[in-house]
Formats: sequence, structure tokens, C-alpha cells
Amino acid sequence: MLRKTLLFIAVIGITTALVAADADTVSRAFELEHASVLEISAAVQPLLSQSGSMTVQPKLSRIVVQDRSDIVNRVTTLIEELDHLPGLYSIEVELLEGTEPKPYGTQDEVEPNARLRKMFNVAAFRRLGKSTVEGQLGNRAQVDLGTDFRVTFLPNPPKSSDAVPWGTPDQDDRINLRPLVLERLESSSDGQLTPRELLRTTVVLSQKQTVYIGAGNSEDTDHVLVLIVHAIETGSR
Repeated sequence: MLRKTLLFIAVIGITTALVAADADTVSRAFELEHASVLEISAAVQPLLSQSGSMTVQPKLSRIVVQDRSDIVNRVTTLIEELDHLPGLYSIEVELLEGTEPKPYGTQDEVEPNARLRKMFNVAAFRRLGKSTVEGQLGNRAQVDLGTDFRVTFLPNPPKSSDAVPWGTPDQDDRINLRPLVLERLESSSDGQLTPRELLRTTVVLSQKQTVYIGAGNSEDTDHVLVLIVHAIETGSR
């Protein structure tokens, strides 16, 4: 009889513990105003416990999280940090043409730095155009470089990486230019300018970082276009 009583008390104790665990589980819905549901859910997933769950509703821009109260509090803090208006950026874009030097000098000639000399086997460079673009992340930008070239890009925070669990977004202060397109404006038979794509790529920049992109057929050619993209520090975004 005593053994049955002890067994009964043990069962009650286990049941009480389970009830307490269930009572500690809370559910909260988050209505996103600015950030992408998919990007936020990728950032939230690693925070959940084994018993936690998350429901994603992209059409409603809503995420519902069910987990322990301390986990939900951490999720709340993270979403408040990530769900904000797009930040500002400032990008300097410069296009150089690598050519053979001329006896009388090259118009708009640019003295190449050590990096340019190392990357491109060209004796002389001249500037075809240079401009600074300022705007808000998420808005497509377009800039003309001289009269014959145009650069367009879509600046955004870095995309989630497949190399990390659940595709957690990179929290570093960087800008993803995707795609970045360089075009040459050519005159058609009717006098209209027609863009011809020379380069399409993706560039990820940290603040104050400079990237050099060759747009020629080969780095060993005696004629090459070099697109220089520089992220100007804009402070905290």
C-alpha cells in the first residue's frame, strides 16, 4: 500500500511539472512594419528552444512565436532592433579607362595607385566619369558617368547567408548592391541612345571600403574599363 501511495505521489509530481512547463509557454504575434518577414524569421529561428515554434504569415507581414517567456522576450528585443526604416547610404562611383600612354599625355589622366597597378596590366588610366550617389536603402539608384556610361544598382542590407544555420542575416554594417550594372550608351540609327550592358555583378561593401571591378575582357589586355565603387561612411544606420 505504501509503495502504491509513493508511486501515485510521483505521478502527481511529474504531472505538476508538465503543467508548470506549459504554463510558462507564451504566444506573441509580431506585426512587421518595415523588415521582410522571411529575413526576420531567419533571424528569430536560432533563438527558439526545442519546444518553441514559429508561424510565418508573409501576406500579413506577421510572425507568431510560441515559446518560454524568456525566449519570447529575447525575440521581441531582436525584432524591435531589426524592424526599422531603411537606412541611408552614400556611394562614390568612378569609371576609369586603361589605355596605352600617349606622348603628349592622356586627357583626364589619373595617377594609378598601387592597387590599380597590381590588378591591371595597363600603363595609363583616364577618368571617364565620377559621381556620388546618396539615398535610402531599398531604392534603386542610377548615375551617369560622363556622356557614354551609366551605372545602376539596388542597395540593400546583406542577404541571408546559406553558410550559417537558418540563413541568419549578417548583422555587420554593410551594403549589398545587387545587382550592380554598368552600361554603355550607344547611338542608334535614329539618333536614340540605347544602353548596352557591359557588366552585371553583386557588390557587398563595408563603410569606407573600396572595390575595384574590371569590365574588360581580361586583366592582361592593354585596354580595360575599371569601375571603382567606394562606400562613404554615413554613421550608424
